Amino acid sequence: MPNVEQELRLAMVEETSALGVPPGLAHRVVQGAKRDRRARTAAVALVAAAVLAAAVPSYLVVTDRGGVASPTQAVGVDGVKVGYLPAGLGAPVVERADAGGLRGTGATWGTGDDLVRVTVYRDATFHIGGAERVLGGVRGTPETLPGALVAKVRGRGAFTRAEGDDLVWEEWPGLVLRVTVGARHRDALRRIADGLVPRDPTGGLFQGLRVTYVPPGLHLKDLSTAVDPTGWTEIEWSGDDGASIRILAVRGVSAADAETLLTWARVRQNLYTATPEKVRGRPGYRADGGGQGASYSRMRLWLERPGLGYVVEVNEGLATTLDRIVKGLVPIEPPSTSGDAVDDVAVAYLPPGLRRVAGETTRLGRGWSAKAGRWSDGARDVEVTVVRGAVLHSSQWVDEFLRGEKRESARTGAPLMGIRTTDPDGHRGIFFESAEVAVHVKVDPALAGELDRIAAKIRVPPPSYRP
Repeated sequence: MPNVEQELRLAMVEETSALGVPPGLAHRVVQGAKRDRRARTAAVALVAAAVLAAAVPSYLVVTDRGGVASPTQAVGVDGVKVGYLPAGLGAPVVERADAGGLRGTGATWGTGDDLVRVTVYRDATFHIGGAERVLGGVRGTPETLPGALVAKVRGRGAFTRAEGDDLVWEEWPGLVLRVTVGARHRDALRRIADGLVPRDPTGGLFQGLRVTYVPPGLHLKDLSTAVDPTGWTEIEWSGDDGASIRILAVRGVSAADAETLLTWARVRQNLYTATPEKVRGRPGYRADGGGQGASYSRMRLWLERPGLGYVVEVNEGLATTLDRIVKGLVPIEPPSTSGDAVDDVAVAYLPPGLRRVAGETTRLGRGWSAKAGRWSDGARDVEVTVVRGAVLHSSQWVDEFLRGEKRESARTGAPLMGIRTTDPDGHRGIFFESAEVAVHVKVDPALAGELDRIAAKIRVPPPSYRP
């Protein structure tokens, strides 16, 4: 793919991120089993000049309560419960706080040596490395964090200082927590941090499922995406004594049907025995993994629909909880939309006179799946295709998806970056990528003048819905 087109595609994701779900492929991209670190040196140089400015959050409200002792009033801070605070701090001041490009909310009790401050940072793009960004550094480059000491909070990587008055960690991608205390409360720093509990400690939503049950003692690790010809997305929890849970979402030809999903799991996930069984009312399997010297695991896998399958894996020690975990995976209700929609992506404008053609067509590729809806008046047609999958934003899939289309990288007439397309039959189109979906709008030549307006009115689901 030409460099100009790749740059344009990156620009469209950035430009449309406010319209869509946070980028699953921006979490942690794994090529095979190793992480690419080639950009490390350049990142250090870019960050060095900003370290001092970014390291200190910008508190927009400062109130001096004069150190008056009164009963401590606990509050929730942006959806995070504060489970423990020292006595005698009084009421907090809640203020806006920003650091490292993350929008934050802080609650401050006391002042000076008697200070306790809890800050919650949220990143709408759900990138990992938020703790480092709050401190003005870069993930994986310790030299950008002078004076920071590596620590742990409930098994999560964290940073503190030798003085013991500051603790910052990433609860999960997109949620960073920070506790800062004055000298009198250094001994309470850890207890305050351990008492911070997000409203949804399971980690919430993953690839169209709401996770409602995770056994106690496990903490959420990174979301990750494996990009290869059979790309998948996974989320993982881990705990002491090797306890672990993995949930995988598999899209495209690898999940064309239940048997194909099973074959994929045998090859890619070390599955070695399987018994057919309905899982959540869908065709699936009860299975075992590991073996041959590796630690054993227990699995459930099922086909949610052609082109989308799930795998849930737990270590042997959590085998008795597996069915409860699977039962606790609840499909997310799609967001309400005005007008028509394709795969929960709203089509807010269509030219007058067009009516929806019954049914949707499904297309499967290597690591991606697509649904298309069509509207017609018998002479003119509009088609909107929505694509999801682990390989989105990689270069490998676009050539496959747009094969046979003439492409022109350009800003569209709408307030949107896109790639204009023309197929062999003369249908005009606009292709664009947001965070976790790609959209291709195609129109009959007679509707070419309406194309930009249709594309501009496409609305992908909001960040609270993470399919």
